[in-house]
Amino acid sequence: MLTVHQHWDPLKVCAVGRSYPPEFYSRIKNPKVRDVMERIAIETEEDYQKLINKLEEFNVKVIRTDVSEDPEVYVNKGVLNVPPPMCPRDFTAMVGDTFYMPGDNYGVNFDVEYIAANLFEKIYKYKLANSITYEFCKQIEDCIEPRNKLSPKESFLRLKSRMFRGEVGPDKHTDIYLKVPHTIRRGQSLHVQQLQKFSDFDSIINKIISSETCTIGSNFKFPNNKRFYPFTSIKKFLEENNAPIVYDKYVNSASMTRVGKDLFFSTINDINEMRKNEFCAKWEKLFPTYNIHVVTVNGHTDGTFCPVLPGLIITRKVPDLYKESFPDWEVVQLEQDTLSAVHELKKFKKLKRINKGKWWIPGEENNDDLIDYIEKWLGDWVTMVEESVFDVNMLMIDKKNIICNGYNKKIYDAFERHGITPHVVNFRHRYFWDGGLHCITSDISREGKQENYFS
Repeated sequence: MLTVHQHWDPLKVCAVGRSYPPEFYSRIKNPKVRDVMERIAIETEEDYQKLINKLEEFNVKVIRTDVSEDPEVYVNKGVLNVPPPMCPRDFTAMVGDTFYMPGDNYGVNFDVEYIAANLFEKIYKYKLANSITYEFCKQIEDCIEPRNKLSPKESFLRLKSRMFRGEVGPDKHTDIYLKVPHTIRRGQSLHVQQLQKFSDFDSIINKIISSETCTIGSNFKFPNNKRFYPFTSIKKFLEENNAPIVYDKYVNSASMTRVGKDLFFSTINDINEMRKNEFCAKWEKLFPTYNIHVVTVNGHTDGTFCPVLPGLIITRKVPDLYKESFPDWEVVQLEQDTLSAVHELKKFKKLKRINKGKWWIPGEENNDDLIDYIEKWLGDWVTMVEESVFDVNMLMIDKKNIICNGYNKKIYDAFERHGITPHVVNFRHRYFWDGGLHCITSDISREGKQENYFS
């Protein structure tokens, strides 16, 4: 039987991501762009192979995500712009003996309009709110009237002044309308469930989708490409081993941490925070035999902290945050990671002014042709690499062995105290793909039974 209960139990089967081969970039005519993308493709697969070799040293069976042999499957308007299946963990998870993964209904089996209506109903009823709600209202006001100079709290008050109740139609979840400028809608009133129809609100709709699917970055990821299914090999292996599969519940072990009978879910973004009760209720219904914890983490938990083994956590957050959830565990806080160390370099600062810290390819900071190409055509590939801490994005092989990106004295000292041997696999282009060693894998089976670490 295939099971995963704790991510420090001995790893037996592991999915590993895959990128496009270099020949997929042959359609790019500009050699300043094509040569770099081909080099990234070659070096990325080299690093994948180093990771696979290391896993196989520990007798771990490796299953890759799938890429079509036809690059046209990934082409839109003449451009190869569909992201490759680099990070299986962002979309999959083995919880106990059941595997959760994307299927045919990925991204379409929930009601965005209902979620939007629920959010506006909450805002309408609030007299005062917290900073998270204020910030969300600021984002909405920025959609309605770009370049306004309102503070988040002022945005909350302005948005409430726009709201009024009208008639409820047969398919409406709420009767709340917004007074909006005629540039958005002629007639100057908009039912909140109609936001999806207006490009002005794309950022809000995209954030709702991300909150529901528990993903970060663009929603135009490989599960949404219906022309080719990148999980065929994984699905086949699971079916051959009679493993139960559940599709399109948006469970992934990048935003969920498995610690025996306890599951810790990150809230991804401020919409999950505003709908925290609904978010928690979803997991309690899906996992009734587990203890559910919802933690405030913007993005994926595996970019924020790593419970390495019972008694040790590596994190970018302050230790006090873990006193209640992980009592008596040693918490090692990182002061900086490898990207933080280069923030002061002039070449990185120059690139950051252009791409807002979304991606970095060392040595290409002055390649304007490449920068323009990525910013124009590959915006769905890059996320926000400046917010990622790859030093915590590690993969446990077992309680005594861990795979990490490189040397960090503070982490290595902690490893030594706990008898852990680090194995370095340098995933060189993690600052472009925004994926660390934990992201680009997904554990399908580990030895061991379910433990209860917290009374």
